Amino acid sequence: MRRTAPLILLCFLALTSCVVEPSSGANPLLPGAPGGSVPAAPVPKKTAFGGPIFAIGDSILQGAAEHGGLGVKLAEDGWELETLAETGRTARWAIEQVRIRETVPRYVVVVLGSNPGYSSAGFSDDVQTLRDALVARGARRIVWIPPHDTDPQRYAEKNSILTERDRLDPRIVVPDWGAVLDQNSDWIGGDGLHLTEAGYDALATFIREQLARLG
Repeated sequence: MRRTAPLILLCFLALTSCVVEPSSGANPLLPGAPGGSVPAAPVPKKTAFGGPIFAIGDSILQGAAEHGGLGVKLAEDGWELETLAETGRTARWAIEQVRIRETVPRYVVVVLGSNPGYSSAGFSDDVQTLRDALVARGARRIVWIPPHDTDPQRYAEKNSILTERDRLDPRIVVPDWGAVLDQNSDWIGGDGLHLTEAGYDALATFIREQLARLG
């Protein structure tokens, strides 16, 4: 019986030597602690680049800025918006406005195509010329919101031109704003072209989302 005592003592010493003290006084069983069972919360992904941004367009952009709070929405993502928008303006007018500038920001929003009418004559050349003028002055990504009317045939040719530019030119992004309006007809005013207050608010949000996707 006396021989079993040393064996019991050896077993006790072996077990106590396996205990590991937690480092830095942290309890490894506490949620969120190093080595604990709950992982740390992921770092939120940045949804926009931020910085200067230039938007040029017609009354649709004007509505998004004045009634949809476009500047406020973009400021929440760190954008500093400069807007140039007037009723009835065309892509050719925009070319003139850009040519008198020395520079434009890296990111540009264009809301043009509704004017001067439904005809697409010369529109492809105007799009290319405006694109080249913007890029020559510093633009790297151009988000072009296409025209939309409740009659899908009215701007079909212009939208086809813009869609082709989107496919071929990595500088130009043409999101399908028309599909959004088709699902929310109550955002469109009585003339089938201009938007309601809710529509302009939705357009401002849509532009914000499209810019966030560039990241």
